[in-house]
Amino acid sequence: MGTIKFVHCADLHLDTPFRGLSEVDEERGRMLNSATFQSFQNIVDVAIQNEADFVVIAGDVYNSADRSLSAQFKFQKGLQRLAEHGIEAFIACGNHDPLSGWSATIEWPGTAHTLAGDHVDIRQVTREGRVIATLCGMSYEKEAVRENLASLFPRPDGGVPSIAVLHSNVGGDTLHLPYAPTTVDELSSKGFDYWALGHVHARRVLRPDGPAIVYAGCSQSRQPNETGPKGCCVVTLSDSAPPDIRFVPTDVVRYHGGTVDISECDSQDAVRRAVAGACRTVSEDSQGRHAIVRLALTGRSALHRELARAGAMDALLHAVREEIEGWEPWVWPEKLPLETRGTYDIDMQRGREDFVGDLISVYDTLLDPSTGHLEGRRQELDDALSSWQGFRHLKDKPEQASVTSDELAVIAEQARRQTLDRVVEES
Repeated sequence: MGTIKFVHCADLHLDTPFRGLSEVDEERGRMLNSATFQSFQNIVDVAIQNEADFVVIAGDVYNSADRSLSAQFKFQKGLQRLAEHGIEAFIACGNHDPLSGWSATIEWPGTAHTLAGDHVDIRQVTREGRVIATLCGMSYEKEAVRENLASLFPRPDGGVPSIAVLHSNVGGDTLHLPYAPTTVDELSSKGFDYWALGHVHARRVLRPDGPAIVYAGCSQSRQPNETGPKGCCVVTLSDSAPPDIRFVPTDVVRYHGGTVDISECDSQDAVRRAVAGACRTVSEDSQGRHAIVRLALTGRSALHRELARAGAMDALLHAVREEIEGWEPWVWPEKLPLETRGTYDIDMQRGREDFVGDLISVYDTLLDPSTGHLEGRRQELDDALSSWQGFRHLKDKPEQASVTSDELAVIAEQARRQTLDRVVEES
């Protein structure tokens, strides 16, 4: 079979703004706006430094069908750098940048190949006139592709490594839209050596060998739920060893989430120091990247009511930002959700024969799944909101515009905690 080396990346989402960061200063804002572009340039560097035979981009190069002209020029620049080093690029279009979207009249390098959308596109990769790999893939012709595209892939010819490229939801991942749905079993039956997947932004190796089935994940996070390192995979296929799949981070700014237990803090100063210390830990773990952090305050604390006062958390957040200003790489505390509780023991309060005891009993009944009360409230809420056009904007994806039982349980628990905070005297 020989040996080949290639870079697998996906979901570049060039020119996407970061969400919820309107307060950042002008300098950080410029860096965030250029982060997706820089991440792609980092991928190009990885391919050149590793002397890759080719690069595979498994969908969503751009963030929308109406690709910005700036994004197209910068993508062209990266592809041209690859071409100058003799590295071909094979590009599948995904649901964010289907073939039906707008494209400028730009001269693309001859080494850049956009895969067809009306059939499985079969390409041969050559080195010094010799075929070293076969690559099969499909682009999206439209945004919402709900057909099983994987079923159309033919079995590859033997003799050289075979790579399949697809932007797809494998296994019915509920966190992503069900586009080009398929299963690990179906992909495994096709006879390819490697499936280069896109669409899911988390890096996942669904199967390490026979065949390898891999989501490279997005190359740069742009929102708080995309935490941890993001980048690309450098893949080596040979006939003498299992696939070597090496993740290489290419992100410029990294999101982190976590908690800070303030149970032992006896003052707001102590809370501020604890949060700043958590930011320091994040910085040390970020591999030289800038970091955006969301740290929830937790624990039983006598400071709970003080922190819950209007404006208190905003002031604390501002104080933390001032304390860590000037760090390089910088850390930006985006939010400090307050999830602390008062120092009272709810189990001890539960036995009271007064208003507090009755209140806890009502919440206990509501939160007990066997009563069905919470599910009834969820259905009532959905019915009330379903006719409101704005409800779909409350979720990242329109198809998720519904309150789940788990979400309502969290809301009910928060309501119980906030209610008791106001009626129970601290111990």
